[in-house]
Amino acid sequence: MTVPGILIVDDEIKLCRNIALKLRREGYTVYEAYDGKAAIRKLQQHSIRVMILDFMLTDMTGLEVLKTAKELSPDTKVYMLTAYGNVENAVLAMKWGASDYWNKPFDLKKLAEHVMDAYRSQDDASGEVVFRSPKMEAIKGILDRIVTTNAPVLLLGESGAGKTMLAKWIHDHSGRRDQPFLHVNCDSMPEGMLERELFGWSGKAFAAEGGTLFLDEIGSLTPLNQAHLYRMLKDKSLLSADTQERREVNVRLITSTRERLPQLVKEGRFRDDLYYMLNLVELELPPLRERKEDIPLLVEQKLAQLNAKYGKPLKISEELMLMLVEMPWLGNINELMNVIERMHLLKVNGALHAEDLPASLLGHSARTVDGLQLEGRLYDVLEEVEGRMIVDALEKTGGNQSRAAELLGISRNALIYKMKRIER
Repeated sequence: MTVPGILIVDDEIKLCRNIALKLRREGYTVYEAYDGKAAIRKLQQHSIRVMILDFMLTDMTGLEVLKTAKELSPDTKVYMLTAYGNVENAVLAMKWGASDYWNKPFDLKKLAEHVMDAYRSQDDASGEVVFRSPKMEAIKGILDRIVTTNAPVLLLGESGAGKTMLAKWIHDHSGRRDQPFLHVNCDSMPEGMLERELFGWSGKAFAAEGGTLFLDEIGSLTPLNQAHLYRMLKDKSLLSADTQERREVNVRLITSTRERLPQLVKEGRFRDDLYYMLNLVELELPPLRERKEDIPLLVEQKLAQLNAKYGKPLKISEELMLMLVEMPWLGNINELMNVIERMHLLKVNGALHAEDLPASLLGHSARTVDGLQLEGRLYDVLEEVEGRMIVDALEKTGGNQSRAAELLGISRNALIYKMKRIER
């Protein structure tokens, strides 16, 4: 099984290498291309999950590369880089299939985090949010009545509960579905950088024109950026943070937070007038432990996606499904999805069973032999220990085989050989 990689495309060779180096240190398979033709060859030769693509290249425009990339690999997520603040090009790129764009200069660490989130993200792997629980049915009933309006929506809930997925669902079922959907994590950058990212002349508020702007972790906004957002909602326009020019803004705003905004208002950390604008439609997503009826649907959906992605015919045993339903899932949907993918890594065919669960979920420690049957043939016991260590290493590295092999002190080829032996 070929592990999908990340492709960095930029004619600034030093910048390209620095981004690639940062991601390789995190254990990802990374390819580099310094012009458009080289980027297209990489796409033809390798499986690419995420591509970081500069707008301006020496031989082609980023838009030309984007168009070819989407023809060659429709499922590859493409993120554009630009130093030119050209919002029109950014919007055009997203209409041609780019997921988002980032402005230069940027913080390398933050960019790497964005890329890793994009690599791991399964938020838009399916166009539908699946559920059967009464609490989610009630939320769906409200959304059905307001999804085609321009009303702002405030989504509350724990991390990993599915707020981003629901925000994308609202956009995809609205009259703005053919326009940009831009997601900004307000908790991921300092005040000045976020001000430019959101409200600058090449910021996301202008780039989302006609579409939807999703602001995640809205409770972390500083007073300055709260003021910008309040004026944008009140006046339907913005005074650009960098050019001081006023321009109309036509976006639908969806916000989310894991914090209690009324408490922040009471403490003087969040504007009450802004809160009352944001909560015209306020929905609280229940944690996964309070909507257990949805777990089988989520598992089957994820399994189908992984089977299609890796060409596997895997199913799930009834025993394992019952165990998954009863687990607490403190990390909510994100944790459940990660566990399913980890188990999927080590199976070729047949069904996932209870013994395929990561050791940490079964209460095992990687440093003990609790639960092992220390009887019978030595070879069989050693093989079980080896299997557990491999599963634990893959779990710790999010399924990255190169990093797992490094943890185990063996080569990647040796790890793959051992995984195949375990699968048999």
